[in-house]
Amino acid sequence: MTYSVLEDPDAAELAEEPQAQPPLYPSVEAWVGGYFAPMFLHRVPGNPRIRWCSQWWQHAEAIARLTLLWNTWEGARWEPAAKSGWWLDLDHHLPILLGIDGPFRNCRHPEGNRAGKHESPPDAAVDPAPDGWWD
Repeated sequence: MTYSVLEDPDAAELAEEPQAQPPLYPSVEAWVGGYFAPMFLHRVPGNPRIRWCSQWWQHAEAIARLTLLWNTWEGARWEPAAKSGWWLDLDHHLPILLGIDGPFRNCRHPEGNRAGKHESPPDAAVDPAPDGWWD
């Protein structure tokens, strides 16, 4: 016996669920090396207004921003209407990520005889809230 989607409630449910597409890049690290760096970091060497750290994975803020960009980029690959939204996200995060006051502000790219520098950001102090504060 053959069921149509309308006759078979289980088939109707499956038809409504979006099919997950496999990511092109298996990790944020693969995406940064395979897409982000070649596409957006071509102006970094020698540019005093742009900061990048080859050890980007040691900067929590960079991990968070790049992971967000990677995840939304992967989704936008399959949804044409989402591509413009991804570019708007990128336009927001890129100046913060690569800015002179961004997460790589204490790092520098090697140039000529000057060695590169990586400096992990200091841990921010966080005091616990007083008892009853969140009640």
